[in-house]
Amino acid sequence: VLANLRRLDQLAIQDLREKNELLHHAYLDLQSAQLALIEKKRLEREMELAAEMQRNLLPAVLPSFEDYRFYSYLAPARHVGGDLFDVRPIDEGNVALLIADVADKGVHAALFMAVTRTLFFQETMRSSSPKDVVCAVHNALLSIGGNHLNGYGIDAFVTAFYAVLNRPSGKLTYVRAAQDRPLWLRAGRKPEALVGDGRFLGMIDGLKLQEYQIILQPGDYLLLYSDGVTDQPNEADEPYGVERLKAAFQAAGNEPDG
Repeated sequence: VLANLRRLDQLAIQDLREKNELLHHAYLDLQSAQLALIEKKRLEREMELAAEMQRNLLPAVLPSFEDYRFYSYLAPARHVGGDLFDVRPIDEGNVALLIADVADKGVHAALFMAVTRTLFFQETMRSSSPKDVVCAVHNALLSIGGNHLNGYGIDAFVTAFYAVLNRPSGKLTYVRAAQDRPLWLRAGRKPEALVGDGRFLGMIDGLKLQEYQIILQPGDYLLLYSDGVTDQPNEADEPYGVERLKAAFQAAGNEPDG
């Protein structure tokens, strides 16, 4: 009888130990889950703050002129991204147009976007040549990226389209640095993509860019966009694509109010 009691006591103790071990693991898992939840909320808050910073950096309203109208729309795929745009008067007759996209998404892209925006503003005031402006921005980004970001495993580079519009003549002088080709719509014609090639900014030395020109006439439309539009998939996982964008652009341009 005593032997049976001892054996039962040992089994009970072993069972209690196993249950205590399971309870301990469950407690550790719960503690880990709580810490992960706290960290997730902290990161979400940081992303919200970064998104707010990004919205404050981008123009809420673009400048308006008697002879030209400008509109913009931005919907980030995540809280924050690297898309950048602006329309900025240079002097009485010239206006700078910019659209750019920092590789990758998230906080790093937003911060690099802010740096890129500042550099473009500085260089726009120093030169009226789109080529000179973009090359100067490239050299500055190359220095920043090589010395600070790449050491942390961040491959930061920028695609950009930058142009100077001479309002009296309608002449648009531009350079394209791997950014999606803007679409040009003229009355009675189909949209056409602007010509021009050029490598992205901020990673590889020896950048060479060429300036191109078109003449905008009354009734013309120019659409600058990022690959977030054409890459957006539908329910069948099909990208929107350039051709659909062209069709939508032409349909919108044919509306009475354009």
